[in-house]
Amino acid sequence: MTNIKYLIFYGSWFVFPLLYILVENEYYFLAFLSLLFMYARFIEPKILLVHHYQIKTGFKAKYALISDIHLGVYTDATILQKIVTKVQTLKVDALLIAGDFTDSIQKEKLKKLFDAFRELKIPIYAVLGNHDCNCENPDTLIQDDIALALENAGVQVLTNTAVTLHDITILGLGSHRAKEDDISLLHRYTKEDKLIVLTHNPDTVLRYPPASPAKLTLVGHTHGGQVRIPFIYKYIIPIQGKVLWDQGLYHYRDNQVFVTSGIGTVGLPLRFFIPPTIDVLELYD
Repeated sequence: MTNIKYLIFYGSWFVFPLLYILVENEYYFLAFLSLLFMYARFIEPKILLVHHYQIKTGFKAKYALISDIHLGVYTDATILQKIVTKVQTLKVDALLIAGDFTDSIQKEKLKKLFDAFRELKIPIYAVLGNHDCNCENPDTLIQDDIALALENAGVQVLTNTAVTLHDITILGLGSHRAKEDDISLLHRYTKEDKLIVLTHNPDTVLRYPPASPAKLTLVGHTHGGQVRIPFIYKYIIPIQGKVLWDQGLYHYRDNQVFVTSGIGTVGLPLRFFIPPTIDVLELYD
């Protein structure tokens, strides 16, 4: 699979001579499609936007949220430096990362992969995603190595554990795909608690008990569709449930769910109409 990804990644450069041939032969519509491909392959994935949201939770806090960096064949660690530089200007309480740090990463590259995070002077809390877990890396069993590399870079990995920051509890739930999202932990809290849940997959929320104590759940996984072809992209988002959550704030039963559209790419090294994004969430009472 990794060899196929390298073939796709480097083979995509042939679009440049292809464009020349199409224009020379006056195949202008195909040339236009080639230009769209070039934008989605070489320009949009390099953009890094910051979006701001205000969400009513009953308490005040301000977080930067990212997910789905997917360091590996398609994305290298230079994106982490861009993220850190942006976050340093945002005056947030913490950086929260909703999983999928890697994609087909080699174990020997992990040692210094996340070093850019050391520059941040705020807490960094994270969960792992399906691409970080052994369920999708059966040949390398790399999950513990990824968690250790993150911890060594100053990132606290919350796998079915919680941390308290400024009297607000952030509960991290494990990967849904790996069947490690222990939602029974929600029973330890009540509606009076200032509770935020951080997990990777929106499908975890569909398993919540009817009266969840979480004031807000933060997830990634969807990439916002990654290639947002109108009227189609929502139906190929990798959520097992029947909800069509792609990005932004949603309500499910009495839960607020915020889906961040992520940073990197999987499958194809393309992003179209959904650039890499840092979401700044200002919570208010």
